[in-house]
Amino acid sequence: MIKNSLDSWTEVLTKSIELTACYLESHPDSWTSKKPFSVEIVTEKITKTFNTVPAIGDRTTTPDVLVSDILELLCNCDPSQRDIIQRQYNQQKQVEQKIIGLFLEFYILKNSFEFGWVQTGDCLSGIDMIKDNSDGTWNRLQIKNSNNTQNSSSKGFISGKGNIITWSRRHSTKGTYFWDTFPDEDVRKFLSEEDFKKFIFNYYNG
Repeated sequence: MIKNSLDSWTEVLTKSIELTACYLESHPDSWTSKKPFSVEIVTEKITKTFNTVPAIGDRTTTPDVLVSDILELLCNCDPSQRDIIQRQYNQQKQVEQKIIGLFLEFYILKNSFEFGWVQTGDCLSGIDMIKDNSDGTWNRLQIKNSNNTQNSSSKGFISGKGNIITWSRRHSTKGTYFWDTFPDEDVRKFLSEEDFKKFIFNYYNG
């Protein structure tokens, strides 16, 4: 479970639930559930995030045969390797879209919790992490693995509600990284691509 990547995950989980519920009391329009807001549902959703296992799952969709036909035509792919190529493509998508994104959020959480940041699970529209400031304001952070990825939820949040910081790990066309532009200066000095990779490999090598 991804929570095992944190030093004191129980404390982090408890604080994440507490602050997310507090945020929603004054920002009910950010609530993502169709059910009425409750601390119980917040607890359930954030706990589910902490209990996520970062692993490649079975393929749930059927590959488009025409895609394989065209790849074999244009790229000279070996037809006898079609099943292997399809499986590898599916696995690559899962790693890129799900696994790295999950690790990225928890890597930042691990290094930012002491500075007030918490994980919001799937509770807030377009927001991955929040920080409760001493003056009563909130910092809101959306984390993206690449600068060319944006889901419909986050897009609507940015255009409709604004007031969010969006940060990406990498530049999609240049292959460079944005660790030195992380919006919290206190946290920034603890983040790097090398350390992020180490964080992931330490989890699996345990």
